[in-house]
Amino acid sequence: MVEVNPGQKIRDFRKERGITLTELARQLEISPSYLSAVEREIRKPSIPMLSKISEAINLPLNYLVGDADDTVSGEKLRFMRESRGLSLDDLAEISEIPAATLEKFESGQAVPDLDDLKKLSEALNVTIRYFLEKADHTGSLGKRLRKTRQKQGLTIAALAQRAGVSSGLLSQIENGQTMPLLDTLEKFARVLNTPVSYFLMKQEDVADLLATLSPDVLETLGDPNVQTVLRAVRDFEAGELKYIINYIQFFKQNRNLL
Repeated sequence: MVEVNPGQKIRDFRKERGITLTELARQLEISPSYLSAVEREIRKPSIPMLSKISEAINLPLNYLVGDADDTVSGEKLRFMRESRGLSLDDLAEISEIPAATLEKFESGQAVPDLDDLKKLSEALNVTIRYFLEKADHTGSLGKRLRKTRQKQGLTIAALAQRAGVSSGLLSQIENGQTMPLLDTLEKFARVLNTPVSYFLMKQEDVADLLATLSPDVLETLGDPNVQTVLRAVRDFEAGELKYIINYIQFFKQNRNLL
């Protein structure tokens, strides 16, 4: 049985967030001496207490009780870098982490430490939690891809041919054995006439999707008027949405006549 000692992680991330031991203890409604003992790994907290701590310092519970090698995902780093349109050299320049080291992170040959995670989160404008939280992009993405393909009456061979990829790769993606590059996913989305966001959107993955959006888009989504429109059209079928979009375009072109 692997011994779980989360104290060092709790202390490091508490300090990284600028929270004193007394402040965190007060928030958790425990004594500072008990929390200090947990951080120094003299005492082992219960799972409920670990859950409270993880929420308080915004750190995934699986990271506290697991190994960083199992939680820091190079796949997520590559996905986020590519969604930002950055090469390894670009990210290396922004984060001040050598490109060779970044390549090792993405391939799983090395795991970033806390300092590296801070640099990456700042460079990519995401939270450290993004890299540590376990996600099921591969499985949920593959299932949605298969469902959409089958709904449109396409075989694996047909979709693969239209998207310009091999049938074997598409089969692996649908079965959750691998995750496609962003440009490959975009090819599938174009053939299936489906937004890329549909394949990525899963309730626990919303934060990851939002992290890929630019500040301008996030600001627009935060506008109450925009939210009202989105709530009004969220249940529309594709044809109904297309009609509304065409009407908006017509209105914009002819509003000077009103």
